[in-house]
Amino acid sequence: MKKSLILSLAVAAIGAAGVTSCRTSSSATSQQQPSVLPTAQEAGPEGFGAYRMSPGPAALPNARIYRTSIDVDALVPVTVNPIDGKIMSYPAPTDITGASMPVVLSGGWLLDRRGISPNTRFIRYTYSQYHDLSEAPTPAQIAEAIVPDARVTEIVELPYKVGEVTPAMADSIIADGLKRCELTYKL
Repeated sequence: MKKSLILSLAVAAIGAAGVTSCRTSSSATSQQQPSVLPTAQEAGPEGFGAYRMSPGPAALPNARIYRTSIDVDALVPVTVNPIDGKIMSYPAPTDITGASMPVVLSGGWLLDRRGISPNTRFIRYTYSQYHDLSEAPTPAQIAEAIVPDARVTEIVELPYKVGEVTPAMADSIIADGLKRCELTYKL
């Protein structure tokens, strides 16, 4: 019952979602809060604040690319509290598939497919290893598995919605100097 209710709400929210364009820093000052929160699937593991939302009844987040301090494209991301570093969220093994892995792009960029944020950390489990677990590790086990030097160093919001951008499009945007994109985070 609970699963079907969540699925119904997710389908309804996705169906009602609007479209927006990439914003520049100058338009960020006039940003309004969305009147409807995205579904957990749209928001990713960081929760409802992971993506900047556009004004209106509901909106899909823009696609993002990111860079990391070390090579972590095969490692599972989790979210930590920025104040105390404690684990805030992590996926269930069934949430991890090949389709949730980031896409490796040119210039060290990765196309986000999980909801990366400045509070993302990476654990020693590869996507394949984590998916094969019979149950999720405990928060303490996840905390112990964090790779200490692995950090997100840059996040750039693309002028396309999640699901609209292909790897070839993202590589073209990178080659063109990330025009019409917004740097949302730099370590």
